[in-house]
Amino acid sequence: MGFSVNSLKSAFLAVLVSATGMAGAVTTNLGLLSAGDTSFGNTFYSSGTFTDYYTFSIGANSSGAAGTLTDSDLSFFTRDVDVTKIVLSGGTLASAMSDGNADDGFSFTGLGAGAYTMALSVNVGSGFLTSGNYKGTIHAVLNATPTAPVASPAPEPADFAMALMGLAGVGYMVRRRSAR
Repeated sequence: MGFSVNSLKSAFLAVLVSATGMAGAVTTNLGLLSAGDTSFGNTFYSSGTFTDYYTFSIGANSSGAAGTLTDSDLSFFTRDVDVTKIVLSGGTLASAMSDGNADDGFSFTGLGAGAYTMALSVNVGSGFLTSGNYKGTIHAVLNATPTAPVASPAPEPADFAMALMGLAGVGYMVRRRSAR
């Protein structure tokens, strides 16, 4: 059983390359979303293109999901991270929904209760020393609760007093004119 040095080097390189590619890909369960923000994000130590998956559920009292996203720009100490696309699938969707401009936030409406998967396409550029990342928040968009019509309140005694004073003033003016 003889292994050559070259075959060991090749095997080590293959493991190293595949490990760096997998280091960026993440699948995270965010649980049941509420009106409060739930945080998510990822840090990258190598350049390349990655897809991160986030699963979450929304309840019957929700009609969508929305959130914000910030990614690191190229600087001397960080890698340039750019989230290029967000795709939502699963739940009550007949086909996937996408948002190609995640920098201004994202919003998916018209969703029913169920489990969804959000896929983020990420490009990571080269950097001088360390890493780059993106961070975001997501929350459920709650259904608007209908409000019952409210009857106008009964007039206050002061309202009656002012109305009577106004009528008395009009009556006084009419009587004064007819007396002339």
